[in-house]
Amino acid sequence: MKGALTVSGERSGLIQSVVFQFNPETIRRIQNYSESDNRLSESIRFELVLSAMETREQDASEVFEHGIYPQLAAIEELLQHQTQVRRRSWLGWLFGSNDDRFLAWVYGERVVPVKIQRMTIREVLHNYHLQPIHATVDIVLRVLTTIDLRGNVAGLEALGAYQQYRKIQSELAGFPR
Repeated sequence: MKGALTVSGERSGLIQSVVFQFNPETIRRIQNYSESDNRLSESIRFELVLSAMETREQDASEVFEHGIYPQLAAIEELLQHQTQVRRRSWLGWLFGSNDDRFLAWVYGERVVPVKIQRMTIREVLHNYHLQPIHATVDIVLRVLTTIDLRGNVAGLEALGAYQQYRKIQSELAGFPR
């Protein structure tokens, strides 16, 4: 099973998916509490590793020619997508249509609506065309809230399912309802 970042929506279905070549070794989930507005927020941070060295034999020649830049570009497009969705959502609010797309971090049974807060790409090795053949991508995600997802039925359903999953897991650990 591989983790992924996906763009999907109730009406539009799965639009784009970036499946992780390797699952992150470490995932940091940061929980924050704000006294000023009595709210919780959550961030998720992990590092992706992309490597042309770990490809199937039939893909090796193409990967070495283009490197892993296509995969890096796809991840960068997810960040670009956020700005387009935000613009369309504002226009939809203004003109009466709603964009139901959202970015989700998919990891096992967790499907979490998120925004990319920050991405740091570190290209480590390059081929003779100067295309990267090994890179790490440090990604920080912010878990969206019901306020962020207002009017986005598919996103709200995903957030509700994630919160329910967390409750079920806490009950398995003996935490009372």
